[in-house]
Amino acid sequence: MPVVGVIMARCDRARPGQDGRVEADGFALLGVALGALVLAGTVFARRTGIPEPVVLLAVGLAASALPSSTAIELPPDLVFLVFLPPLLFRASFLTSPRTLRENATPLALLSVGLVLATAFGVAAVVTVVVPGLGFAEGLVLGAVVAPTDPVAAAAVFRRLGAPRRVTDLVEGESLINDATALVLLAIAIEVVIDGPPTPGAALRELVVTIVGGIAFGVVVARAVMALRGRLSEDVGIQLLLSLLVPFVAYVPADAVHASGVLAVVTTGVLLGGGTDGAFSAATRLPAMAFWSLLDLILNAFLFVLLGLQVRQILEQIPDLTTGQLAVSGLAVVLVVAGLRLAWQFVIPPALYWLRRRAGRPAGRSSAGERLLIGWTGMRGAVSLAAALSIPLQGNDGPFPGRPLILFLTVAVVLASLLIQGITLPYVLTRTGLAGGEDTTEEEREARLALADVALTRLTELERDGSLPHGASEPLRQLWEHTRARIDPDENPDHDLTEARLAVTVAQRAELARRREDGSLPPEVARALREELDLQQVRLDSETPGGRPGLGRSGHA
Repeated sequence: MPVVGVIMARCDRARPGQDGRVEADGFALLGVALGALVLAGTVFARRTGIPEPVVLLAVGLAASALPSSTAIELPPDLVFLVFLPPLLFRASFLTSPRTLRENATPLALLSVGLVLATAFGVAAVVTVVVPGLGFAEGLVLGAVVAPTDPVAAAAVFRRLGAPRRVTDLVEGESLINDATALVLLAIAIEVVIDGPPTPGAALRELVVTIVGGIAFGVVVARAVMALRGRLSEDVGIQLLLSLLVPFVAYVPADAVHASGVLAVVTTGVLLGGGTDGAFSAATRLPAMAFWSLLDLILNAFLFVLLGLQVRQILEQIPDLTTGQLAVSGLAVVLVVAGLRLAWQFVIPPALYWLRRRAGRPAGRSSAGERLLIGWTGMRGAVSLAAALSIPLQGNDGPFPGRPLILFLTVAVVLASLLIQGITLPYVLTRTGLAGGEDTTEEEREARLALADVALTRLTELERDGSLPHGASEPLRQLWEHTRARIDPDENPDHDLTEARLAVTVAQRAELARRREDGSLPPEVARALREELDLQQVRLDSETPGGRPGLGRSGHA
């Protein structure tokens, strides 16, 4: 950490001088320092089991406390533009449109109703409890802390298992409530800077923001799907296209005062829910790895960057004692967590009762499910990016209460991750919902169906003369063996998976020998090694300890 502090001190050269120029080595040192903090924090978190956001924020706090460190100031518009579009795009791309349709009512209640209740509830409490913040500034804070982050919950659900309906609701909610909260944040910021608009103007602006954002997202998604087929199948070009998509959706929509956030979310959902998605078959695996890495980097840097600013934030908060800050933070944390739990035990039962009274079919969630959903209200990267995006200046000087809003956002994020995130496994176990739903049979049936389709198609190819009689026998034997391995009633006497693994190891050794003695060009060696890598990953998934079609870790 002292070494990082020295680097951070030298990063002052990354700030513009009097002539407006910036020394390049200052930016280089800044990048090295941030990269070192992110790497150290991520490794420590994964080795200790502590939630990564907590460790990364703590690392940033520790670095900011060093006497030699310097605060890193990023323009709010840059934070919003660089971090939010790709984060929202990946989350929306992985969201199933079918899941959104099947859970439309509970998702609407959580993602719109609860977001509005949280934002206005926080604003009301802040007006009474927090000195220096009025209702409008409190609404800005409420919009910032309203959206949830499913990352910590999803990790626990994967490890311990959770009902599919709970998982779908938590992940779907986090996508839609991001959009709701960020649209509300933009309106709240305008209210603070320009004052409340007239009802007619507010309604017009809201319609343009929502309808315009969704419409623009639909246009971008269709354009991307049409363009993708005309571009080269080169992996680099396809990845570049995927990286540009969220910014192409966000920037023009925002420029015409539509919601760039809704444009990105709509684009992601439509592309991810398409037949082939946004990627070609050859690009899909590297694209998923690329976006996973990008998501990790953006999340990590957000937490470290905010941690590095905390000391400066505290210095800018005027005339508040440590006790007042503690009371303010505790009040906001209790409102955010308490409202979510209260919502889960009031609104779903009331909706069920109303549906039954109206004679309409209604599914009833258990008390355990409602408690679990209520306890998954962790806040994360979107709240931090939203807080950092608050303008530095209003019409008459600095944006009112910005440092205090940032401090309270950090308090909510930390409290939710430390309390709810760490205790979530206990809650999941105590509600009796751990273990989730066994999908092994569904997966087995699907794999058998795919094997049957392959065998049927081979027969058709021989029958219509596309293949000479007997030419398909090697492929037929492969798929018959695959089917027999899946179906317990047709298990072969010997499972050839271990033998195939041994063959792959021998092939690797021969490839390495040829690469080292120079008898094989490097580019050919790389191509063959990639084929062996894919073959070994596939075989690893078939050995004990891995599920068919999944890696040893259990992730797709």
